[in-house]
Amino acid sequence: MRFCACLFFIIFLLLVGCGVNSTLLFTEADIEDSINLLQNPGFTPPSLIADSSPPGWDIHGVSQSMISQIFQIDPMNVYEGDSSLKINASKNEIKIVSEPFRVRRYGGYYARVMIQSDCHNPPPVTFQMVTFKEDGKITNTFSKKEHISKDWSRMNVSAGFLRPGVAWGRISIIIPPFDEGSIWIDDAGCWEVHGFRID
Repeated sequence: MRFCACLFFIIFLLLVGCGVNSTLLFTEADIEDSINLLQNPGFTPPSLIADSSPPGWDIHGVSQSMISQIFQIDPMNVYEGDSSLKINASKNEIKIVSEPFRVRRYGGYYARVMIQSDCHNPPPVTFQMVTFKEDGKITNTFSKKEHISKDWSRMNVSAGFLRPGVAWGRISIIIPPFDEGSIWIDDAGCWEVHGFRID
């Protein structure tokens, strides 16, 4: 009888755990009093000439000689702060990746970026949080893909139930090739907003 009760309890915990995992959802309200884990969340450059990746970020898919043509610092169109990062039309897929930040296996995370486009037919942008081990092996990927609008809008993902051995996280914005117009990104962030009680 005791064995059956224990078995039932284990099955119940597994079912509840699966349910929580599938409905994991954090919001802007959860970041209050939390520290933004990203370096340079506003993509602020050393100067207004974007001749390299903004500090705290790496840009992939564009040669060093093309960065200043594709990327511009825009002090006129901002969501927060003094400037935003403007991405002009490109024939290449572009990936903008944050520097790594520490994560805990039992932490719950909320990541977001503000994004806008003046494209007539804006491309679907992918926003990701990826976690990985000390050796660089990926443990989890949390991802959202959306068509962006002419108004500033928020892309966000919630992350948790990370796999054993996890040590680091990054966020990335992936922009497929597009033919006309521009995309602006600003006010990125990732916050640890929850600690699961297994710790």
